[in-house]
Amino acid sequence: MATMLNGAAVMDAALLLIASNEPCPQPQTSEHLAAVEIMRLKYIIILQNKIDLIKESQAREQYDQILQFIKGTVAEGAPVVPISAQLKYNIDVVCDYIVNHIPVPIRDFTSAPRLIGMSSLSACFYF
Repeated sequence: MATMLNGAAVMDAALLLIASNEPCPQPQTSEHLAAVEIMRLKYIIILQNKIDLIKESQAREQYDQILQFIKGTVAEGAPVVPISAQLKYNIDVVCDYIVNHIPVPIRDFTSAPRLIGMSSLSACFYF
C-alpha cells in the first residue's frame, strides 16, 4: 500500500475501477478507496468494468453494492459509469467527463518542491 500511496501523492483525481463480475468491495478495492480517502482527492470517477459479462439485473445489484460501499466516504456522490474496457463501451463518456469536469490545477514551478515521504517502518518507530 505504501507504493500506491506514494504514487497517489501526485494525483489530482482518481478512477476507481471495480469489476462488475465480482462482489463489491474486493480487498484491493477497499485499499484503493482508503488511499483516495487519505489523499483527500476531490475528483473521483467510479468505473463499473466488465459490464458486458453480466446481466442487467446483476449490474444494478452491484451498482447498489457500490453505492453502499462508498457511502460516507469522499467518493460518495461520485459518478458510477458502467464500462467495458475490452469492448471500449462508454470509454468516450469517461473521457468526456474527465475533460469537462476535472479541472487541471495551476502548477507552481517556481516554489521549492514538496516531498511526501512514507515508510512501512514508520509504525515501528515513535517520533
